[in-house]
Amino acid sequence: MKRLLCVLLLLCCFFSGCTGRNVEEELLVIVLAIDRIASGNVTVAVKVPANTSAAGNSEEDGQGQSGYMQLEATGHSFTDAISMLNATTPRRLNFSQVREVVIGDEAARQRDFAQLLTQIDALPRFRCSAAVIICRSSALSFAENQKPIVGMRLSRYAENTLANYAGKGFTPDTDLCAGRRDLCGSFRDPLFILGDVNDFSGADEPNAENSLSAEAGALPRQSIEAVEMFGAAATDGVSVCGYLTGYEMALLHLMGGHVEALAVQAEGAPLHVTASGPAALSVDVTSSPAVLRVDLRCEAKYPQGSQVSETAVQALLERDILSLIAHLQALRCDGVGFGQTAVRRFLTVQDWEAFGWRDVYAAAQVQVSVKVRLRGS
Repeated sequence: MKRLLCVLLLLCCFFSGCTGRNVEEELLVIVLAIDRIASGNVTVAVKVPANTSAAGNSEEDGQGQSGYMQLEATGHSFTDAISMLNATTPRRLNFSQVREVVIGDEAARQRDFAQLLTQIDALPRFRCSAAVIICRSSALSFAENQKPIVGMRLSRYAENTLANYAGKGFTPDTDLCAGRRDLCGSFRDPLFILGDVNDFSGADEPNAENSLSAEAGALPRQSIEAVEMFGAAATDGVSVCGYLTGYEMALLHLMGGHVEALAVQAEGAPLHVTASGPAALSVDVTSSPAVLRVDLRCEAKYPQGSQVSETAVQALLERDILSLIAHLQALRCDGVGFGQTAVRRFLTVQDWEAFGWRDVYAAAQVQVSVKVRLRGS
């Protein structure tokens, strides 16, 4: 028995010693940021935990990151920049704990965007379940301003924050794995989280009709947290092609059948709308132009005593969904997934490719039917 206890103690010491050495020999990357700068070069940054003394020194220099430091390098391409970063960091970079991949708008709109995602995923031990955030301005500024305002660990804070926003329905939940898959050959174009830094310098007024019709970086609010994630970046099968507001993203979640509650106002009454299930999508490719149809069933809760008609709520949602799909068509982004329905009409891949779905989709007519059941709360 004593011999067994001695062996167990030796094993504990052995494993604890290895763990300590690994932590000291590697830098755990929490956030990876990529920007294409004016010269055409690419700048890459990683946000990693700093030890106490390093964090203290950075705070004295006015660059405190609440226990985190940001390392940057520039190259002619992403591969060059990441190679320079690896060559100049004091320890080996460990990408197994990455929570966020932040890509600036200029880099995300390049024709090689899909290749960039592939190169990121090919990094050693990269955590491909990391969320992809498209920043309207500088990805490096987004990463630099991001810090845990609740708790101390940025990894846990980022994970909980992303889950919270996606659960409320104002951002997509596309990770690197799903983004790569859908951008490179799916029948539904991926939507990525839209992020930016709000400097609160402007007197942004909320949208006259719906305050949720806004994008990250310009939300009408004040907070100690300057980083915003709200809305989505749309893609057209090649790269990022435009943005969706938080309200448009919430409508997409409603059509998908998974949103906590979409807040709208009809006839002066606040309503909380939930979907009874995913919307039924159909595509008529035999007519010219093609016809896209959406059939959605919802339940809307209203305050007791309010006078609200089902017709008014249905008309409001039908109008807003029509507007959303028209916006996606203008961007040539099939973010709803009509292509998944249309492709079933074709027997071979060659027939589908010859059909020219993206052009047909952009010119198609749209019909939306929403049925709402009102219930007092």
